[in-house]
Parts: sequence; C-alpha cells; structure tokens
Amino acid sequence: MTIIGLVLLILGGLAAINPEAAWKWEVGWKVKDAEPSDAYLLFARISGIIICIVGLVFIFSW
Repeated sequence: MTIIGLVLLILGGLAAINPEAAWKWEVGWKVKDAEPSDAYLLFARISGIIICIVGLVFIFSW
C-alpha cells in the first residue's frame, strides 16, 4: 500500500501545485487554443489536495 500512497501523493501534489498542467494532460491535447475555466482550476487544486491526504493515509496507516 505504500507504493499506492506514494503514487497518489505525487499525482495529487502535481494537480495541487500546477492544475493547468493537469488540464493539458487531460483535455488540452484534444482542443486547440483553449483555456481551462477558473472553476476547473479550483476543483483540480482541491482534488489534488484531497488526493494527497488520501495518499498520506495510505502511507501511514498500513
């Protein structure tokens, strides 16, 4: 479970620190000259923080 926790921690950290990059990986390559909305960036940042917390729980509880 430690490996899963580390993966979640890394991916969540990337989403929390740079949600624009997460958007490009997920949606940006499908469309040309588009920008993510402010609501999406906020949701991605909050989701990244939650994923980091879940990753820490996985690391320290097992």
